[in-house]
Amino acid sequence: MKFKDYGRSARIELARIAKELGMKYIGYNPSAQQVSLEYKGKGVTYHVDELVAAYQESTRVN
Repeated sequence: MKFKDYGRSARIELARIAKELGMKYIGYNPSAQQVSLEYKGKGVTYHVDELVAAYQESTRVN
């Protein structure tokens, strides 16, 4: 899945996904397709596909 950078709306959606997963959104790198997040006080970087898959799995379970 190639997640295009549509500006602010894409970042808002990524921040919403991160919040629902219990993380804090830091930033998005469109060229590397990576999302930077904060989880329990530590910075982590995920590929967009991994973040979306984790979100879909959490919504499927709930």
